[in-house]
Amino acid sequence: MRVLALADKRPPMDPAAMARQMRVDAVVCLGDLDRAWIESLATLRGLPRVGVHGNHDPEDLLREVEVEDLHGRRTSIGGLTFAGFEGCVVYGAGGPHQYTQKQGTKMARKLPAAEILLAHCPPRGINDDPDDPAHVGFDGLRAWVEHHEPRHLLHGHVHPVGGRVTEQFGPTRVHFVSGARVIQLD
Repeated sequence: MRVLALADKRPPMDPAAMARQMRVDAVVCLGDLDRAWIESLATLRGLPRVGVHGNHDPEDLLREVEVEDLHGRRTSIGGLTFAGFEGCVVYGAGGPHQYTQKQGTKMARKLPAAEILLAHCPPRGINDDPDDPAHVGFDGLRAWVEHHEPRHLLHGHVHPVGGRVTEQFGPTRVHFVSGARVIQLD
């Protein structure tokens, strides 16, 4: 299955046109996407569109652009199961889709197992920055990944330290997305 993954930055071209040209099987949104960047996704009739909110997204962004919100839920697409986890660890004054480590752990415990995990913020220790409160990963999400061992983890949000990107965590393939990326999920 080929997916077009979008996160954190304006895609290089219209994402609906990208999805059509790249002949993807689904579009996944990983958060912090301006409505103007992704509103064309609603024109992709018959193509699955799923995602999670980022910490800068308004509450109903995904619904407004006709993307299924997967936060805390699981769905099947093309014979694969997908689960979602929104937001990031709270920092500064907080805001929408920001959670304490304790809240994140509680939510992660309720997250159903899946082959593909879509997250805005990664698990702690995977492409995060432990010295930056705005870009530290979730402890509870790391425990979830260690326990359920999804085949793939797709995430955005962070700025990997020194440009080093983790691509494998145990049996899980890790896909860091900033902008737009076509990913083959086998």
